[in-house]
Amino acid sequence: MTAPDSAPGEDLREPLREPLRIGPLELDRRVFMAPMAGISTPAFRRSVRRFGAGLVYTEMISAYGVYYDNRRTLDYLACGEEQHPVGFQLFGADADVLAEAAMRCVRAGADLVDINMACPVRKVMKTGAGAALLAKPERAAGIVRAVAEAIGPGVPVTVKIRSGLRAGDEAGRRTAPLLAAAGAAAVCIHPRTAAQLYRGRADHAVTRALAQELDVPVIASGDVDGRAAALALLESGAAAVMLARHALGRPWLFAEVLDGAPEPDAAERLAEVRRFAADVLRDMGPRGVGHLRQFWQRFRRSGVLDRPLAQALMQAPDAVVVAALLGL
Repeated sequence: MTAPDSAPGEDLREPLREPLRIGPLELDRRVFMAPMAGISTPAFRRSVRRFGAGLVYTEMISAYGVYYDNRRTLDYLACGEEQHPVGFQLFGADADVLAEAAMRCVRAGADLVDINMACPVRKVMKTGAGAALLAKPERAAGIVRAVAEAIGPGVPVTVKIRSGLRAGDEAGRRTAPLLAAAGAAAVCIHPRTAAQLYRGRADHAVTRALAQELDVPVIASGDVDGRAAALALLESGAAAVMLARHALGRPWLFAEVLDGAPEPDAAERLAEVRRFAADVLRDMGPRGVGHLRQFWQRFRRSGVLDRPLAQALMQAPDAVVVAALLGL
């Protein structure tokens, strides 16, 4: 295939494949996988890496769980070589606890430590963590400063925020400059308010404004549902984009966004479902059966599984039945 005709001097570089530097971390592309609680397990991270995700994240990890050696929490620190570069996302409200947990994340292999100041879930916010920190900008900045000082200059600290707590308060936009000044090497903005949860549309006018105001990269999250949306965000000033819910059941969305790749054929998509399921069952053992139930209907909606197979997988009592249904 020949390259398309272009005018002399025309820039044919692919913007989503332009290198990006976040503090000392050098990345070769600008399409990332968002951290998602209950979703972004090692198996999920491996899946989206196969389709081109340039940076992947752990699930949201409790800093207190790490600090107090909670066995289940420490399982979230597991990270294989094939997952790098990988960011570890922590949540909490105590600077000293977050600093200690961040150091342990670095020892576990984190290439980047992200602090969650975006989670709108009530049980997180009532502890003073997640989006609740946007109501206390000085405390939020102090947390960033403590974590950055604890882990040193070799690993960047980033922060994920919401646009605010409720419509019109602009808490995210007012807090972000303080976070950057305190040592955040990048800020990721999900421009919905905490009160919105995941309803409505993300207001990326907030993203554009923040990109103009900050001296560090601004990463856009929220409603990135395809290549056109990703390119529009880069054109408006975002340094990179994060894919989240739209990639559930469609890990090949990363390849489409990154390079405009067509959707894989049915056999390739089914092969990926099988590989993903096998990874989950190997990593999680019997718990993997329940974990996979949140994916079967998503794979059905993306056209990989038909309704009878998806329903049978939902009802599968154990890994033996799941494996038999998928031909593993």
